[in-house]
Amino acid sequence: MPTRNSFLRTLVIAAVVLLGLVAAPSAAFAAFTDTARANPQFSTASLAAPAAANVTMTCSFGIRATVTVNSFSTVANANYHDIKIFDRSGNLEFTGDLSKAAGKTYTSGYEVIGTWTYEIRGYYKVPGTSNTWTGKVLKGNLSC
Repeated sequence: MPTRNSFLRTLVIAAVVLLGLVAAPSAAFAAFTDTARANPQFSTASLAAPAAANVTMTCSFGIRATVTVNSFSTVANANYHDIKIFDRSGNLEFTGDLSKAAGKTYTSGYEVIGTWTYEIRGYYKVPGTSNTWTGKVLKGNLSC
């Protein structure tokens, strides 16, 4: 027959084990109350069209054209500018990088000259990525 001490000892052990089982899972839950805010690593910018450009076209015998960008207004926030030149049929003839001297002049092959158009645009090329933001275009007409 169990004695009174052994019964109490069993009851205390069972209570401690039960209390340990109930308290242990609550220790695994955590609550975080601190907040921190990071400054965003991005922003937005609007790239306007260049305000003005001085682009000339000279023709040789009406069958060969030379287009030269003498000057243009740079676009705020842009880190790259280009020109696209279209022939009288609207076909793209040339794309030039306006940061390089070679990108500022184009001489066509032999073809019928008429009224050509050009587009100058600023871009923001995001460093370290292939992302590019495209600005609005400045359009103009050229003729000899």
